[in-house]
Amino acid sequence: MTSESKYESMKIPILKKTDYSTWKVNMVIFLESIDDAYVDIINYGPLYPEKVVAMTPIVPVHYIRKEKSEWSDPEKATMLKDAKVRNILHNGTLVIKKNRRAILVQEYEQFEAKPGEMITDTYDRFLTLLNDFSLVGKEYDKEDSNTKFLRALHEELDTQASIIRHQYDLVQLSLDEVYVMMKTHDLEIQQRKNRKGQMKVVALNVDTQVQGKG
Repeated sequence: MTSESKYESMKIPILKKTDYSTWKVNMVIFLESIDDAYVDIINYGPLYPEKVVAMTPIVPVHYIRKEKSEWSDPEKATMLKDAKVRNILHNGTLVIKKNRRAILVQEYEQFEAKPGEMITDTYDRFLTLLNDFSLVGKEYDKEDSNTKFLRALHEELDTQASIIRHQYDLVQLSLDEVYVMMKTHDLEIQQRKNRKGQMKVVALNVDTQVQGKG
């Protein structure tokens, strides 16, 4: 790697999706600091070397691209600059993906249900996280993502989550199937809580009535 290419790959401004305007300014400054022609190449595209094709009785005069072997030295220099610009942008994309991937991996490792969060909301957040991974070229297998989701749920679901981990093949189950099983169990828990709450209200009303008669 030449000193120039090393400088370019190390100093490329990093794009943050919430601050595109600042990144654009920094990228323009960065490119102009290397060669003021780079920005023009991006704005107007590479002007491929062309040659004139003489008119025939059927076809009028027109231009076609030259073969590489026909390029002049100035044309070779122009096309080399275009290649360098594309390399800079490509390297920038790789750096962005690498940084984004590292952030997502950290979010995945630390993922857990939020206090008071419904299981449906936890599932939606986890699914969004997995979809974000696909945008940076990373994917977790079914067993890993299923296990992670089950371990991330609220403590009151631990018993059912443990049953699913030990009684089912998490390699074969889809995340949606795991979610449906846990959602069904969660609904049963909520129904039991509601019944207990209703029984307490009834008992309290009866006790109040008895005390009133006394």
